[in-house]
Amino acid sequence: MTTQRTITVDQARQIVFDAYTTGLPQAAAAKLLTGQATQAWVTSEYAALRRRGIPAMSGQGSLFDPAAEN
Repeated sequence: MTTQRTITVDQARQIVFDAYTTGLPQAAAAKLLTGQATQAWVTSEYAALRRRGIPAMSGQGSLFDPAAEN
């Protein structure tokens, strides 16, 4: 038997933000939040991030930045 942990809205938003800024598609972000958020909610969060002017790939630089490995 598996138990699913409940997360807060802020935690879900952080997961969506991380997924968005690393270039994951909305479907992948929704899968990360299976049982915690709907596809429609993830879609609205992605749209809100776009409206705020946050680039979809802004987190990619930190993933591959050798200076960030301290």
